Amino acid sequence: MKKLLIPVVALVAVVAVLLWFFAPEQVVKRRTGKLMSILTMEETGGKNARQLSSLGLGGLVADELELETPTIEEANGVHQRTDIESGFGGLARIANFTKFEVVEYHTITINGEEARVNATIEAIVALPAYRPADGLYEVELDWKKEKDGIWRLSRAKWQETR
Repeated sequence: MKKLLIPVVALVAVVAVLLWFFAPEQVVKRRTGKLMSILTMEETGGKNARQLSSLGLGGLVADELELETPTIEEANGVHQRTDIESGFGGLARIANFTKFEVVEYHTITINGEEARVNATIEAIVALPAYRPADGLYEVELDWKKEKDGIWRLSRAKWQETR
């Protein structure tokens, strides 16, 4: 009986970890972390590494991405994935560095095939002449689970924390 107990307990523990790991909340949280990682470009990073990183952005973004921000008026609206990739590629070429980091997750809400992440992030975008982003921002990220089973960003809204 004791010999059977150890494998059963181990199996239950493995199943519990897998259920937690693949829970939609955890998947969306990891996707959000990956988004922040891709958006971050080190000052010492080479141009080629930045361009490779920008290619990873396409896998996280839906075919159409809606952006809402009071700080960069030109960014507002619905944009095609290719436009987002192109714009980020341009940023990768000119930025001195960028930093995006989740400071705190407030809520992660799953509603079927849709998810919303509300969080505070620290964002810095350092361009040669100025910093269009430098500080804490409240973000609302909407993710949609697409036909291929992958969660992709469909909407991003942010505003500076007051």
